[in-house]
Amino acid sequence: MDAQIENISTAANQQCATLPGQLVATALREKPLLRELLATGAGYLAKVSAHIRFAPAGSDQKILIYCLRGGSRFELSGQLHPVRAGDALVLSACQPHGYRVYSFKPWTFYWAYFTGTNAREYLEELGVTNRTPVVRVGENLQLVHLFNELIRTLKGGLSYTNLLEASQTLGHLLAVLIRLRHQEAYSHSDNAHKVAQSIVYMSEHLNEPLRVATLASMANLSPTYFSTQFKEQTGCSPRDYLRLLRVHRACQLLNDTKLSVKEIAAKLGYQDQFHFSRQFKAFQGVSPSQFRGLKNG
Repeated sequence: MDAQIENISTAANQQCATLPGQLVATALREKPLLRELLATGAGYLAKVSAHIRFAPAGSDQKILIYCLRGGSRFELSGQLHPVRAGDALVLSACQPHGYRVYSFKPWTFYWAYFTGTNAREYLEELGVTNRTPVVRVGENLQLVHLFNELIRTLKGGLSYTNLLEASQTLGHLLAVLIRLRHQEAYSHSDNAHKVAQSIVYMSEHLNEPLRVATLASMANLSPTYFSTQFKEQTGCSPRDYLRLLRVHRACQLLNDTKLSVKEIAAKLGYQDQFHFSRQFKAFQGVSPSQFRGLKNG
């Protein structure tokens, strides 16, 4: 295993190292211990802002992302998944995805690529699926240490022992994530379920005026406590999340139907078409008509 590392970056706000595809194939074929779990890349990006990315083919490896500061919103299979500080997100191999980072909330995160025969079992223990790819694990210095160790080891060379050490570090990291996830789930499962139920309700009633007090009453919580829990779970207020859901639905209608902007605004509960257009542009950076033109262009 004397191949060279395919991609090494070192900067104040960026660290990364990834293995060449040929080396990955050789390791999986010839080394039983690496075949079970193989770290194929890792990195760190700090203070990413005003950034949009879409990967229609996904990656040929599983991707683990741990948000340290700020946050983003991922779109997977037509669903939005907010990611905030203390969240871990896992993308399956070949899973199309996209995300947007807003300039007012710069994103700092660690990432790792991995594969192996035991990878699926790790993710089952972590509790992530294609429909629920985000888990709350909290902000944890041990995770930061393990990610840094993983990056350092991968940069240290591609000998079998180095790759084995990196992969064992990844296994330790996944084990810590599993422990933290179960701790968080035990502490917050009830409130998280209530917030999730309110999001489902919001998604099914986008054309109706929804009040925080109404949602809180349905969750059997006070409006103040409900709003606090909602923001803790999603990274934004109930009102902002409702606007986000409406804009996301508007994008789908602009892409998939011939409804006018006025008709779409009405379907989403906006009496004023121009108010709808202003909110749409605030989220997407272009007007509804321009958004539709980008697709048709």
